[in-house]
Amino acid sequence: MMRIILDKNLPGYEARKKVTDYARENKVDQSVLMTVAGAANCKIDYFALSRKGEFDMCTLFDEIAKESEKKGKAEGKEEGKTEGEAKGIIETGLDFGLSEHDILERLQKKLNLPLQAAQEYIKMFGRQTV
Repeated sequence: MMRIILDKNLPGYEARKKVTDYARENKVDQSVLMTVAGAANCKIDYFALSRKGEFDMCTLFDEIAKESEKKGKAEGKEEGKTEGEAKGIIETGLDFGLSEHDILERLQKKLNLPLQAAQEYIKMFGRQTV
């Protein structure tokens, strides 16, 4: 099951179907499903699900997808915030005539960015020559 889940060449829906089919055909025990969820780093209330009698691979993948979506949204929100702050620092720096070197230093210090990330922001938000 883990080999199927970790196969990056399989689209999510296909991996989900293959693992679900495997679990049903082989009557995979709940403890194995819990282990798979743990290995996938998914926070699931196993006992609530098992009390409802709904705990199977479909449920597992649904819960993993929900966790991934929440994590992705949180990461996207943080990335957007950092991007907005970087844009503000760059625009303000340029307006006040700071050198690219000084702006890079400010980006690194204020946003705790590595040099390469700061340079990427400069490329995105620096003044374009027309």
